[in-house]
Amino acid sequence: MADVMQGLIQNLVQYLIIAGLLLWSCYVVLRRFMPKTSFKWQQALAVWLANKRFVRLSGWLMPKAAQSGCSAGCSDCSVDSSKADSSKTACATETTKPNDTKEQPVQWR
Repeated sequence: MADVMQGLIQNLVQYLIIAGLLLWSCYVVLRRFMPKTSFKWQQALAVWLANKRFVRLSGWLMPKAAQSGCSAGCSDCSVDSSKADSSKTACATETTKPNDTKEQPVQWR
């Protein structure tokens, strides 16, 4: 009887681990390929939790607002905000033209 229970518990733990990995993988794929839908679902879940008085959990789940411009961290900016004048700051994606590109040498470390 103890062997049967031990086998059932081991199977249950294995299924829970696999289910957790599968759910996490689906979450990552959803965030990667459908960010707007993921944002809306996450926000709806956070609002629903706030209405049910789970304020801390809803605050933790509330998605951050999408950033745009040079502070978005998109690595397309060619302007260093610490050195450039604030009136002349612009992202490379907004100002580059097809003929405006320069070749840069490869830097080996």
